[in-house]
Amino acid sequence: MTDLLARTRTRARAVVAVGPLVVRRRARRDAGLLLGTALLLLGALLVALALPRLVARTADEALQGTVDRAGTDAAAVVTQLVGQQPAEAIDFVRGHVEQVWSEHPTLAPPTTVVSTRPFVVGSPSGDVIASLVMLDGVEESRPTVRWVEGREPSAVPADEQWQTDAPDRPRVVEAGLSVPAARALGVDVTDGPVTLRLDTESSGRIARVTGLYEVADPAARHWSLVPDVVAPVPTPPNALGDLRVALYVPFELREDVQVVGANRALTAVGTSFLRTDGLSVAQAHGVSAALVALGVRGQPVATNLPAVLDAFDARLTAVRAQAALVVVGIAATAASCLVLAGGLLATRRRPTLAAERARGASVASVAYRAALESVPVTLVASVLAFAAVTWWLPGATGTVTVALGIAAVAVTAPVVLAGRVAAQAWNGRRVPADRRERARLRAVGQARRLVAELTTLAVAAAALVSVRGRGLVPSGGGDADPLLAAAPVLLAACAALVVVRVAPALVRAAGRLASRSRGLAAPLAVARAHGGATAFVPLLTVTVTVALLVLSGVLVQSVDDGQRTTADVLVGADGRLDGRLDRAEGQAALDALRAAPGVTAVATGSQTTKRAYGEGSRLEATVLLVDAADLAAVRTARGLPVDAGLAGLGDATDARVPALVSPGLLARLDPDGVRLSVLVGSVELDVRGTTALAPDAGVPPVDARDVLRDVSDGDDGLVVVDRSVVAALTDVPAADRAWVSGPGTEAAIAALDLAEPVYSGLTATTAQGWWRTWSGETLTRALTALQLASVGALAVLAVLALVLVVVATSQERGRTLSTLRTLGLDARTARWATLGELAPLVLGGLVGGSVIGLVVPHLVADALGLAWLTGSAAGATVAVVAWPVLVAAAVLTAATLVAVGIEEGLRRRERLGEVLRVGER
Repeated sequence: MTDLLARTRTRARAVVAVGPLVVRRRARRDAGLLLGTALLLLGALLVALALPRLVARTADEALQGTVDRAGTDAAAVVTQLVGQQPAEAIDFVRGHVEQVWSEHPTLAPPTTVVSTRPFVVGSPSGDVIASLVMLDGVEESRPTVRWVEGREPSAVPADEQWQTDAPDRPRVVEAGLSVPAARALGVDVTDGPVTLRLDTESSGRIARVTGLYEVADPAARHWSLVPDVVAPVPTPPNALGDLRVALYVPFELREDVQVVGANRALTAVGTSFLRTDGLSVAQAHGVSAALVALGVRGQPVATNLPAVLDAFDARLTAVRAQAALVVVGIAATAASCLVLAGGLLATRRRPTLAAERARGASVASVAYRAALESVPVTLVASVLAFAAVTWWLPGATGTVTVALGIAAVAVTAPVVLAGRVAAQAWNGRRVPADRRERARLRAVGQARRLVAELTTLAVAAAALVSVRGRGLVPSGGGDADPLLAAAPVLLAACAALVVVRVAPALVRAAGRLASRSRGLAAPLAVARAHGGATAFVPLLTVTVTVALLVLSGVLVQSVDDGQRTTADVLVGADGRLDGRLDRAEGQAALDALRAAPGVTAVATGSQTTKRAYGEGSRLEATVLLVDAADLAAVRTARGLPVDAGLAGLGDATDARVPALVSPGLLARLDPDGVRLSVLVGSVELDVRGTTALAPDAGVPPVDARDVLRDVSDGDDGLVVVDRSVVAALTDVPAADRAWVSGPGTEAAIAALDLAEPVYSGLTATTAQGWWRTWSGETLTRALTALQLASVGALAVLAVLALVLVVVATSQERGRTLSTLRTLGLDARTARWATLGELAPLVLGGLVGGSVIGLVVPHLVADALGLAWLTGSAAGATVAVVAWPVLVAAAVLTAATLVAVGIEEGLRRRERLGEVLRVGER
């Protein structure tokens, strides 16, 4: 036992003895290379650690914006119970919403809105729809107004108020009007309060307007609950009044409001918005689950927050999926460069390692000393990277799996490569004398290589199938599966294997052509090109770099093209106008647009849903009534497809309405003599063909939940008819949308200045403006910036990889070129020979990487969630573009020139006399 322990100690001492001393001396000699490797490792770790955290922080910022835009959809809403008396309902709602807020700190202080059923109120400017509105909240969120004219409302004296024993008195409440509402209604309180009857048919209910106000902090979210308190709101078509206004009553006058609102609907709603300051995705999901649980337990709490988060999660999943490809791709490329750097270090130390082996050093001792060097470098780089990321992104969280993989490569690559060089130094190449045994061993080696290649192919195929089946990121959120995110890298590895298999035959073919050359450069390049064409790690590095570069470019272009296509589909023209176009302000806006320079066509229209299509067929259609000829001109001016026969829908015959219908409707019902209901009447259709148009969504939304919804609401198809033809036969809905085209559309809409009161209730959207808004959304903008940045990072890594390959093979190349210099080889020929030697590596990587980068997006487009990034309900189309390949070719060309320049610089100080004397460097 003692002898065994002694032998063990002796062997251990033989392995580890003087290791730190040897490592210290080697490190000083190769300090430049070690420093460069450490910087490369530090950069790769920074990317691997920072990008997931940046995505998480960007997701939080994007969620905060989404919650702000969602308004009441992202809030807890408490309503009164059925049958409650007004006083009980108000107190119940106030108390309950404040309790919900106190139990969930992520919710903002609540606001309670109490309002009456709308009245038709006569004003100096005509009838309007008005409601008595009160707002209340806790002290820090109480909605406040500033009284700028007249006085603040006060309680009505008892001798002026309706009472049970005085039923002949009117029901009176003092209220205020916003300044914009007072201007629209023609109310002036300068000479005293103005009395408004709350029922035009009787004088039993009266609102005494005592003052005008302006809201404090108009941007506060609680005003979105009652927009008519801030300013008058246009009413929908067929309403009894043109405007809807609020008669604001301070909450302290609730008793007067209850008196005036007696025997009429009086509603109380408490709303607590979700705080956005510091809100994270995890916090939002926690609040959503808690609010849903309250509703399940029978509490009167409702929220649409789960739907908001579902739509946001879908977009976030798409962003995480594409970001995962970038992170894993850059990490794989950087890891390959680390392997090349480790190989360069081992090559430079080959004489030293061979001498150590000659003196009896074991392979284990060589590997141990390499580990003493690589472990501290990796540890220091990891600590610096983690500290920098933590300082830069405090509190952010993200996966460290990719960073651990890079660190593992940085530790093991120098160890394995140094041990390999040491093992080959004195082992020699022993082969059997028997020819059949040599053939058998050669066959075994080929079989092992084939198994390794088939295994790589199987893993890549499995990753691809899994990606297509469930995507890169689970639908519930979380980080991407590194194996699945590495699918493009694995496919690039397969492409590199194919190039390695094909390259020798191509090099031999090039050799036959080079043999006919009179110069020395071509034969020399071909003679040395075989080694570069079959070196797997350099080829893999170049292939992966090109594949990820092309992939990023294709995805950026696909998202941009998809967003522009979606803008064309949603807007349907260069621009559009939405609102009550049948009113004076609408007609004024249309006249201004038609007269604007650069506007070539304007078409108006309206849409109605759930219209009976065919008698007794139980089919329902969405009816789009348009100025058919004008709409055809608008779409032609924009360059959009125009349905055959659209321009001719205005030509009616035999009291039948020409129409275009969806292919689905045409297939389900014989179009001959089919009738279609419009509003209160129906018309007989003359179906002249099919339409490729989709139901119009109205004002183009910029929220993912609205963009990807089914605007037809389950209808069986679309029917397009001409407004004027239908109007001659039956009633039609008022025009509420207009499409505008022409090069001057955007300028004309900007000059319209819809903020002016004369255009109240109208909204305008341009295709270019919608695209800018959607593409500028936080998640989309961040992803585009990330992918474009990855193109630059991959370009740098491509240059570094080729430089490492050239420097690693410079010693062997130097022997050849030094010998040939004695025979008259000039620098220009040597330069061309080096370029030719790198050509198979560069061309193989470019072709293989380009194929992978162009094909992979088509294979995994659904898993990447392009539809959520482009806003296209019909799905996204992967762009087929050449510029990413051209960029990759330019990058590799520049990288090759840089590498050859470095090679030439290494030999610039060589003297021919020294070469003649020594024979080699």
